[in-house]
Amino acid sequence: MYSITYGSPQIDTKNHASRIPPSLTITRYLHGYAQQNTVQLVGPMYLGDSIFSGPVIFIDGGTQFRKHGEGLSVGDGDSYRGQLDEKLNPNKDYSDLSYVLASLPAHFNEACLYGFLGGRRDHEWANLGEANAFLKKRHQAMQLHFETEITGFTAGRWQLEINEPFSLLCLETAKVKLTGDCQYQLKQKTPLEPLCSHGLSNVGQGVITLQTDKPIFIVYPGRI
Repeated sequence: MYSITYGSPQIDTKNHASRIPPSLTITRYLHGYAQQNTVQLVGPMYLGDSIFSGPVIFIDGGTQFRKHGEGLSVGDGDSYRGQLDEKLNPNKDYSDLSYVLASLPAHFNEACLYGFLGGRRDHEWANLGEANAFLKKRHQAMQLHFETEITGFTAGRWQLEINEPFSLLCLETAKVKLTGDCQYQLKQKTPLEPLCSHGLSNVGQGVITLQTDKPIFIVYPGRI
C-alpha cells in the first residue's frame, strides 16, 4: 500500500545521466500505454519464465527472455547477439539501463526491474548507482523495484505498509525521518551518510511514514 506526497527533489544538472539522449523509439512504444503508470524492464540476470503484460522493455541480454515478439528490445549488443529493435552505439559513457531509464515518459511513476541484481558485482553496483541518478533527476514521485528485494524512492514523503525486516540505505547524504509502526524510528530529520549502517536491520510492523530529501532505497533482507 502506498500513498504519496512529494516535493521537488534537488537536481544535479552536472550528473552524466543528464547528457543521455532521449530515445524516440522508446517514446513511441510507450505512447501506446499512456493510461498506464507502471513499466517493466528485463535485464540479463532474469531468472523467471514469464510472459509479460503491459509495457515491457527488454534491455540487451534481457532480450533472450522475450517471447512472441512482446515488448521492445534495446541495447548495444554486448550481451545479446540477435536483432534488437533499437541498437545503441557500444562506444558510449552510460549503460543501456541508464539510457532506458532516461527515456521513460513522465506519466510513469513505477518501474519493475527484473534481472539487474546478481552476476558481476560492479554491474550490480552500477545499476543501483544509475537508479539513484535517475531518481534524483525525476520531478515526479517514482519507485524503482529491483525484483521484490530492493525498492528505490524519489525524495518526498511516502506512506508504506511493511510487516517484515528492512534496511534503509542511501547513495548520497540524505536527511531522513521515519515514524510509525517500526522497531526503530527517526523522529527528527536525521542525516544518513552513503551506505552507512545507521538504517540497517529495522523491522516493520504495519504502516510507516518515510520522509527523505534525497533518493533512498529500502532493502528487504528476508527476500534476498
